[in-house]
Amino acid sequence: MNRIALPFLALFMLTGLVPPAAHASGQAEGRYVTLHYTSREHLKSFNEKLDLGRKLSGQVLAKNIVTIEDEVVAKLDTVMEKVEVVLDMFPDNLRISVVLLEAEGDVSRVFAQKYGKQASHIAYYSLSEDTIYISVKDTRLAVIAHEMAHAIVDHYFTERPPYNIHELMAQFAEKHVTD
Repeated sequence: MNRIALPFLALFMLTGLVPPAAHASGQAEGRYVTLHYTSREHLKSFNEKLDLGRKLSGQVLAKNIVTIEDEVVAKLDTVMEKVEVVLDMFPDNLRISVVLLEAEGDVSRVFAQKYGKQASHIAYYSLSEDTIYISVKDTRLAVIAHEMAHAIVDHYFTERPPYNIHELMAQFAEKHVTD
């Protein structure tokens, strides 16, 4: 960094105009997913908890990864691709958002605000928003696969299948994503 820019950057950080990286929120784009997070800590924790296993991790390593955002988005895109294969459904223009929230209570609070119903969810897929809301503390591959299956089923059919069929396909994907 040049000698002129460094004092200005320090001044902006001291005055609060540039948030410290540890508390910065952000977004990252992948092939299928736009990731939204509120802190680097949540992003790091989510990345550590999202263990894809040996086979899927090998696919992630083949992608161009420079930053932690790149790694997380590559993992999410890889899971989406695997769930498409498991369900044998490849919808056109599949694009969703994934919002990382700290804990189950945060996910439940968002659900209650949007739908006016109390529920205890660690994650859910909003059909109307094309968005998965997930608790970082409860992150697991099976949970992500389940919610992504809901997104795939939603985008695949022109007329939505009944809820029970939707749920069965999501459970099937959750169970078979690691095979």
